[in-house]
This record gives sequence, structure tokens and C-alpha cells, in this order.
Amino acid sequence: MPLNFNPFKKKGSPRIIEVDGRKIELQPKPKKGLFGGSQKAAKQPTSPSELINRPSASTSSTAIPAQQPQQPTQQGSTQAQRSSQQPNPTAQQPQKPTMQQRAASQQRPKRGFLHNYIQSVAFKHPKLEDALTARGVKESATDFIRRMLLSSIMMGVLVGAMIIIVLQKTSISMPIELLLGALVAIAVYRMMFGMFLNYPAQRGRKTGKGVERDILFAVRDIIISLRSGMPLYNAITSVSTGYGDASAEFKRIVEMVQVGIPLGDAIDRAIAETGSSSFRRVMLQASVSIKSGSDVISALQSAIDQLSQERIIELRRYGQRLNALAMFYMLFGVILPSMGIAVATILTTFISLFTITPQLLYGALVAILFLQVIFLNIIRSSRPVFTM
Repeated sequence: MPLNFNPFKKKGSPRIIEVDGRKIELQPKPKKGLFGGSQKAAKQPTSPSELINRPSASTSSTAIPAQQPQQPTQQGSTQAQRSSQQPNPTAQQPQKPTMQQRAASQQRPKRGFLHNYIQSVAFKHPKLEDALTARGVKESATDFIRRMLLSSIMMGVLVGAMIIIVLQKTSISMPIELLLGALVAIAVYRMMFGMFLNYPAQRGRKTGKGVERDILFAVRDIIISLRSGMPLYNAITSVSTGYGDASAEFKRIVEMVQVGIPLGDAIDRAIAETGSSSFRRVMLQASVSIKSGSDVISALQSAIDQLSQERIIELRRYGQRLNALAMFYMLFGVILPSMGIAVATILTTFISLFTITPQLLYGALVAILFLQVIFLNIIRSSRPVFTM
């Protein structure tokens, strides 16, 4: 194989060798840069003759030129990684708002004091929305608070004006009348506003107590209907009347099913909106049984058996608590007032500590009545509201 090689060519110039009558141009080895890469990319063949005459990777003499074009690529990727790691000062600077953004921010309506006050009240009463939904009120908590706020302000102003009109007939000066009227108006406003905000929750608790009273009888009726072969929806419809507040809860389920809501979803909504823990526990068992395909009768029966045992325990606790309340009532409501008045009357005849007047006896009578009312309220509040 003839091989022509010219050793007198300048360093760095391309070398040409002849192999089997074909001329092959060898590129000079690129110089190493600062970071180990080549300073100049290898020349790529552009003409068809160069593409034809390009040597294959199998020859040992052309192995180095074939691998040389990869070096600039590695050097470029290294430089790209280093440039990406360097911080970009222009990207870190915050962009200034444009004139259109400034105009839009200036045209945006500002929140007033009334809106902020209503939002703060709504934040302090997070359960107000659920209480309104449970009571069937179709307005948001903020709208309800705004309406109750205006009503409370009107009532406070009306009562304050009436106080000022009444005080004008006395010898009190005008500034004191205005001050008393303003204080009474503020007190009435605060009292009425608190009562209005707590009314949905109080109404829900009262309804929940009514449901607790009759829920066991209604669920037992449903179990009897299911055992006779009646579907669950028809059994719920049968107890939607005749059981007081418990029937109102079942009637809500029937109304939701009639408008196209599935029975399981209607039961879940009734569970979320009810104020009775017993109704929630019983119907939750029914909902789980419907979704899992298990026996609804056994689930309801186990739920009411558990509720019955808990109510028996609560009745026993009430009996023990009532014994202590009865003892305190006899001591402070009967024995102490009667014995105190008798002892005070006897002592004043021998020792002139104070004089018993009719006004003092009237005051003692009012105090005894007030004490009786307190004991009666304590006993009534601790009494269970359910029936067995």
C-alpha cells in the first residue's frame, strides 16, 4: 500500500496522505485551552468529496480525527453549566409596576370599616355558616351578620332615644342625659347583636334536644318496617311524621331524595346539618351500610342498643347528681333562710345590732326567690332530655 507523507510542511497546517490512490487530509491536533478543551472546533466536511473521502472509524490512523469534534461539545456543555451557576443580576432585580398596573391598583375599591368589622365578626364565629345551613337560611354568614348588625343598631338608637326623652322630664342636665342615652344605646346594641348571632346555634341545640327525645322510637319504627320487607326510603318516609323534631330530620332526607339526590348522599347531607349526636350516629351506620352493601337492619339495631346503654348510664349519673343538688337546696334554700330570719329576730330583741324593718324582710324575700330560681335552673339544665 503506497503512502506519501511530506514531513516538511509547517506545523499546524493540514497534512495530506495518499492511501490506495485516495488522498486523505488529516486535521492538526487542536490546542488545549484554559480549561482543558480545544480552542477551535474541528473542521467539518462540507463538500461531497470530503464526505466520500472521510475515513472510517475502524482505521487506527483516523481514530483521533473522528473523536476530535466531540471535544468542543464537552467544553461547551461545561461552559454552559458554569454560566448557569453564575448569578444573573438582572433576573434578581424586582420588576417595577407599569403605568397600567398602577392605574388598576388605584381604581381598585378600598375596603371600608364596616366590611372589615363584619369580616372580623365572621372570623370569630366560624360555626355560624353551618348553623345557618342547618336552619335552612339561604344566605351567607356575612350577609346575616350585616343584617343583624343594622337591626341591633336601630334597636339601640331607638332605646337610647326613648331614655333621653324620659330623662328630659327630670332635673338632670342635658349632657348627662345624652351620656346616659348613649351608654344605654351601646349596651342594648351589644346585647341584641350577641343574641342575634347566637340565635341560630341556640336554635340548633334546642332542635337537637328535641331530636334526642324521639330518635330511638323513630329508628325502632324503621327497623320494624325494614324487617317487614319495606325499602329503606319508604321506611324513612313513614317516620317523617309523628315523631316531633326527629320527624323533621327524616323529612329533610325525603325532600332531598324527591329532588333527585341519591339516598346515600341525602343521608350524608342530613348528618352534616343535624344538631343531634344520636341522629348522626344512627344515620351514619345506615349510610355506611348502604355504601358497603351490608345489612342495614343489623347496623341500626346495634346503634340503638348502644345508645340505650349510654342513656341508662346517664340516667344513673343524673340520679347521683340530683341527690347532691337536693341536699344543697334543702340547706341553702329552705333551712338557712328560715333559721336565719328566726335567729336574727330573736337576737335583735336582746342585742341592738340592727333593726328589722319591713324593707329588710322584703329584701330577704326577694333574695330567697332569686335563690329558688337558681336552683330550679340548675336542676332543669342537668336533667336528661331524652326518653327511653
